Amino acid sequence: WAMLNFLLPEIFTDADDFDAWFDVEGHSKLESDEFIGKLHKILKPFLLRRLKADVEKDLLPKKEVKLFVGMSEMQRTWYQNILSKNIDALNASAHANRMRMLNILMQLRKCVNHPYLFEGAEDKTLPPYGEHLITNSGKMILLDRLLKRLQEQGSRVLIFSQMTRQLDILEDYCNTREFSYCNTRE
Repeated sequence: WAMLNFLLPEIFTDADDFDAWFDVEGHSKLESDEFIGKLHKILKPFLLRRLKADVEKDLLPKKEVKLFVGMSEMQRTWYQNILSKNIDALNASAHANRMRMLNILMQLRKCVNHPYLFEGAEDKTLPPYGEHLITNSGKMILLDRLLKRLQEQGSRVLIFSQMTRQLDILEDYCNTREFSYCNTRE
């Protein structure tokens, strides 16, 4: 609503009216689909969708390679601790435990990315930049091997992460390896 109010304040004056127009609760699937269709018609003039091929013709086709990597010893320990402390939630199938289960899954996701995403996991007696950043995460071990090879070839690399703290770890890693990098978060 806020974006539409910004674009057309004379039409979209009130958020409550907008919510009432597109309230799909209590309606059939067919009615809900009609509401969504109306919303699409309203939004269509404001959306610009371009294909990569229309914008940049010289880009090579996307190549996706999935690499499976094991966890470090530290990651396995943290992973087992997360699972063992939450065994009751894992065994329960009640809907009420859904949020708890999602939280456990997020903790496991953090664990497989890097154990330093957990407060207190990093040994503060070690220097902030060092091999421990790499050896304590299976993904970092693989990334280290890949980036070294890519740097030798003169390639540039773009890395995305939804976890900002993971980006902090990657920044520390780049400083450890003395790789030049650009942080687009700032």
